[in-house]
Amino acid sequence: MKRGGSFFWGVILGTMAGLIMGILLAPKKEEKIKNILEKKTEELRDNLQGISKKIGRKVHQIKSDFEARWKKNKIEKEKMDQVEDELGT
Repeated sequence: MKRGGSFFWGVILGTMAGLIMGILLAPKKEEKIKNILEKKTEELRDNLQGISKKIGRKVHQIKSDFEARWKKNKIEKEKMDQVEDELGT
């Protein structure tokens, strides 16, 4: 019986030692992970802001081009209407 009791106490003491070491080492690892996540999140945010600015400029350019073409087609249509009126067609 003494032999089984020693094993039991060894398991208990080993578990307690493992828990203590885990508690002592965990905050450092969590802090490192937290710092890495903060850096990566900041990089991602900066990249997304850059992409959104590029998209905004492109959308504005497309909108301006569309408006210019729309006005040009509208003027050409008015000219065609005038020509048709003069010709009586």
